[in-house]
Amino acid sequence: MNHPLHRSLLGSVLTLSTVLALAWSGAAGAQTFTQGVTDNFTLPTEPVSPSPGLQTWVAANYSIPGIRQFDEQGADRYFATTFSNLTTGGRICGATLRMTVRSGGSNDSMGLWFVNPSGAFAAPGWGESLTNLGIPWFSTGVVALNLASLPGTGTNLLPTLNAQGYLDVIVQDDSAVDSATLVITRCRTDVFIRDIPSDVGVEPGSYGSTPIWMSPDIRVCQNAGCPGNENPEFGQTNFVYVKLNNVGTPPFPTPAPTSGTLKVYYTASGGAAVWSTSWTLINTIPVSIPVGVTEVQVPWTSVPAPGHYCLLAVWEAPTDPISFPLLPGSNTLVSTAQNNNLAWRNVNVVNLSPLRPAASFDFRVLNVLAERSSRLELEVRPAGQASFIERGQVLLKLDDALWAKWSRRGTGFEIVGEGLVRITDVEGARLTDLVLAPGAEAHATVTFQADVGDQTETFEMQVVQHSESEATGDKVVEQGGVGYAITLGRDVKQ
Repeated sequence: MNHPLHRSLLGSVLTLSTVLALAWSGAAGAQTFTQGVTDNFTLPTEPVSPSPGLQTWVAANYSIPGIRQFDEQGADRYFATTFSNLTTGGRICGATLRMTVRSGGSNDSMGLWFVNPSGAFAAPGWGESLTNLGIPWFSTGVVALNLASLPGTGTNLLPTLNAQGYLDVIVQDDSAVDSATLVITRCRTDVFIRDIPSDVGVEPGSYGSTPIWMSPDIRVCQNAGCPGNENPEFGQTNFVYVKLNNVGTPPFPTPAPTSGTLKVYYTASGGAAVWSTSWTLINTIPVSIPVGVTEVQVPWTSVPAPGHYCLLAVWEAPTDPISFPLLPGSNTLVSTAQNNNLAWRNVNVVNLSPLRPAASFDFRVLNVLAERSSRLELEVRPAGQASFIERGQVLLKLDDALWAKWSRRGTGFEIVGEGLVRITDVEGARLTDLVLAPGAEAHATVTFQADVGDQTETFEMQVVQHSESEATGDKVVEQGGVGYAITLGRDVKQ
């Protein structure tokens, strides 16, 4: 029985084994949706999955009730099924459909439709006779279609596929279908978290002398919605805020809405870190983000102890893969520079007042080389135009391991006690020729103190670890550090 489908009558023929493939600009990984089993029409049948709207259309337009299942042969019954939830993983840049069909009628056809819940057409689709698709009457063959350029007029269903999020497949009405496989290629997205204020998402980044471990897109609030950045408070839920920039990058200039997962980790406040032993997961947040800049709130329910922490934010999405893998033992500084999906925030807030004129912070150093010792240098430097060293004092107290391995060499300091160093040069200081054992960590205590008056003053200081790495051999280079945002004043928050 012939019930003509809404189709374009085409002059071209798609041969049985042809798979039309197209490389779409900005495409990412593929996702496969399979219905039925490729078993050459072996019984028992497998169920189809027509949407309620497609079932309504068949019931209203075909006099014989019921819908043909996979592998079901015989006359006078529509095959109908729906591939749904196709845009959940992001925008579609490519799609191919492959079906094994056994033609049972000289005038049978297939169609790709978009039927709404009421059984009406939501948008124009496509259709063609099985004969024109290379499957003549009483033969079996494979139909392979590129939905961006369908046979004949070159119809492109991708815009409609993105708009509707599903695809109805129908074959009428004496023909059988063994199986159907839809392969969706997601559009490549490129969300990034800035390492420095001028970051535009280029991988690897170019930073000059600006440290990449002070991301402007990560901050902490003790209570939800604070306006700036605070140190986490032990014994309560804190909140980490991360800005995700979905604004396009030079390699992928056209942004699109996307979905993925934001993970935030913490480690001890200090210099170098390695994946994944240095890091502990705070929380994982599924996120759907529009085009633009979205700030995501991440609850931190278990600050492990009073103190200060460094944070790492990682964006993961099927359409935005991490280009430089996070392998065990990989240097966090290198990973951050290579991946715009990662950002590192090592900033402590230092508020000094007449009632609290000094504050101390632990600073951990880590040898990123697991199999050999490393030379180590500790640098203290001002980051703004005004140096806190002109206004107050900065002291470094080395733990026993660092003190024992230090040659007492360097510049810009004086030794004022056992393991205790005071910074004397307003432009900063550098302790050189320290040694760390393979994979070892050690600690220093950084103290800021000043005579505080009524006037509010702000400064920024940095303590930086320089040591060897696999990438630099025996050359001592910057591996990470901590920024200290210092505010002096009578009424500063404690």
